[in-house]
Amino acid sequence: MTTPIRFGGLASGIDTDTIIKQLMQAERAPVDKLEQKKQTTEWKRDAYREINRSLMTLRNSAVDLMFSRNFYAKTSSSSDESKINVTAGPSSGNSAVRIDSVTQLASSATTILDAVDRNGQKLTSTTKLSDMNGFVAGQKRVIQETDGTELTIPKDLDFSTVVLKDAAGNVLDAADFAYDAATGKVTATNTTNYPGGVIPKDVSASFASGTGFEIQYKSSTTGTYQKIELGADATVQDLMSKLNSKETGLSAFFESSTGKISLSTKETGATSTIQFDTNFKSAFSMGTVVPTGQNAKFEVNGIEVERASNTTTIDNMTLTLKSTFASGPVTLSAATDTQKIFDNIKGFVDKYNETIDLMNKKTREERFRSFAPLTQAQRDELSEDEIKKWEEKAMSGMLRGDTILRGTMDTLRSKWSGATSSTNDLDMSRLFQIGLSTGSDFTNGGKIELNEEKLKAAIEKDPEQVYKLFTDEETGLLPQIRDTAKDSRETITRIAGADGAGAPTYSMGREMTQMDTRIKQLNDLLIDKENAYYRRFAAMETAMNQANSQAASLQQFLGGGM
Repeated sequence: MTTPIRFGGLASGIDTDTIIKQLMQAERAPVDKLEQKKQTTEWKRDAYREINRSLMTLRNSAVDLMFSRNFYAKTSSSSDESKINVTAGPSSGNSAVRIDSVTQLASSATTILDAVDRNGQKLTSTTKLSDMNGFVAGQKRVIQETDGTELTIPKDLDFSTVVLKDAAGNVLDAADFAYDAATGKVTATNTTNYPGGVIPKDVSASFASGTGFEIQYKSSTTGTYQKIELGADATVQDLMSKLNSKETGLSAFFESSTGKISLSTKETGATSTIQFDTNFKSAFSMGTVVPTGQNAKFEVNGIEVERASNTTTIDNMTLTLKSTFASGPVTLSAATDTQKIFDNIKGFVDKYNETIDLMNKKTREERFRSFAPLTQAQRDELSEDEIKKWEEKAMSGMLRGDTILRGTMDTLRSKWSGATSSTNDLDMSRLFQIGLSTGSDFTNGGKIELNEEKLKAAIEKDPEQVYKLFTDEETGLLPQIRDTAKDSRETITRIAGADGAGAPTYSMGREMTQMDTRIKQLNDLLIDKENAYYRRFAAMETAMNQANSQAASLQQFLGGGM
């Protein structure tokens, strides 16, 4: 609304603007009080929200500490890191293991392909598959199994186009077999011709691949034959990209200076293998021997052990074998990481004490009732520094003696003294016995006093009992702290809302909305009142103008008659 331009006191000489402003100051008193009340409510809401944020942090800290890894932290060591690395897990005991020797490291199945193109030239990354012997786009593909139980061919084929042959090259009756398109498995259904449903060894399957190239492979990762499809113009580099894809379980490397290809399985161990269809083996001179990996072999405390990987678990310790050695044992040990567990607990205690400190401060702050929120007129008369100092006093004590906060502190304090855990060791059944107590000073609001020496001794003695005291769902500390913080936050949120919450969702917001409505109504009334004052003074000015005009006329008349 645009404020009209007024010129007062032209006839009377009275400063009507100043008089009306002074009159309106008295009229504004109810509005000022309501705006001050709203400001106080906002400050109190913000103080509640600060407490809520701290309680949320405390709750999250309690939840994080409940993970067992925080109470079962371990340190580990190897007497020779160059030979064996060790990492202790949470379930590792305080024990030592002796590795007497490592005679063999686990390895993956590996083969070197040393092929040439049709002209006898070494391969390059741009060599086309069509320029290699044995590769013809759209030709028949052949897979040969030797397990004598079942035949595995690519999935989703038209089985009517598949030709099965025995070792002598005789075509077998397809009616004697069944094909599972979802798995690629071929099984014998005619038990008369094939007793026990066993497919003879060296049975082969051939099938058309389409217009491009189709390569069949099987690794220890896939378990069954899978197909790689390539276009008619595919190159060696295209093949390398396909073989290195995640799902193959293979790692392929092309060495351009020699034209050789190295193929290996990503898995190690004696069961890792690399197999390809007949055409691929022919084109790349792969031979008939199936590449296989080998297991790691080592001796643990005099016992021969064999594993498929160089990384394995012994006595809940993770070992990584780095090299072979015949003598000079390597000792691996694990022990409770007392300092780490202590630091985890202390971190939670510090966060708890920060929350208690904040609530203590808020409930004990002095309330300066003579320092009400400043009105806009008062702010206009003060400097920024004076406003800051005034508002520090005015904002103090918003939650002094607050029953919600006091109740929360009392409840939290009781959880520390009431937390228990069943144990045969009566000296470790309560938190104060392991160095965590609320102390005898009730004025500290329930802050925790931590006895470092006592807590570390308890961790060394029985970390599992320490874990139970903190995490038991019924009587442990952390679940109770978590639930108390959650309940208190819900209560405060109903009153003061969460950060960014809409006013209608919490009681103080609804209260401030009502104040805003009332303030607007009063301001509208004040505008009407101010306009009424100006109309009255304007009428007075009009009357005085008329009187002055009459006096001037009379004076002129009397003077003219003399």
